[in-house]
Amino acid sequence: MPGFIRYQLISYIRSFKIIPPAASFLIWVFVLYSYSGVEILSSYAVTSIAIYIVMTWVSMSIFSIEEEAEKNILFVHLSKKNYLWGKWIICILISIIFMLFAIIYPILMNSFKEAMTLIHFGLSTFIHLLLAIFGIFVGSLSSISSFVPKKYTWLFAVFIIVLTLSYEGIIEKLPLLKWLFILFPPVVNVINFFEPDSLDQFGKEFWTVSAFAIMYAIIVFIVLTKLFLKEES
Repeated sequence: MPGFIRYQLISYIRSFKIIPPAASFLIWVFVLYSYSGVEILSSYAVTSIAIYIVMTWVSMSIFSIEEEAEKNILFVHLSKKNYLWGKWIICILISIIFMLFAIIYPILMNSFKEAMTLIHFGLSTFIHLLLAIFGIFVGSLSSISSFVPKKYTWLFAVFIIVLTLSYEGIIEKLPLLKWLFILFPPVVNVINFFEPDSLDQFGKEFWTVSAFAIMYAIIVFIVLTKLFLKEES
């Protein structure tokens, strides 16, 4: 497994497929912190949304590194489950790099209007990592599911991203769709706690929503694993 992860990571970097999403993310962060005196939590909410979008992009490109013949050879040397988990580990490693940059850069540039605390650091780490995982899920689902034709995978991923980020507006106009949205990553449900730049709202309700989001992530990755094994059987 370590050898596979190293090989895939090198192949991904050499393919230059990482450059467009990485450049987009860097530009997003640089523009956001081009001014000083910005809010801490709301700024981190913006960069976590950026990670959500970028990690969808990255995970889809990672799943497209090799051709079908090469993938079948890798299945022989690895189990299909290890192949899938190896891809996800690479995605997590890349997301951690993005996350650390998004969190540390504004601190080094002294962009915030107030002092950073350990609570701020913990909350920002949580929201960035959670939305990165949601992005990996969206990208993986779009890449490995056969019910989405290959030529429409990017359109499908964009559709899910738009739906999850437009959750409140859609529910306000079409409340009957509220229960349908339980199938999608609860992005906005968590992000909303970070928009008022105050720690007062991080109480019982926040931890309840966060617990649901974590359980959602665990369940969907179990389902994705089963779906992948079924698709490749």
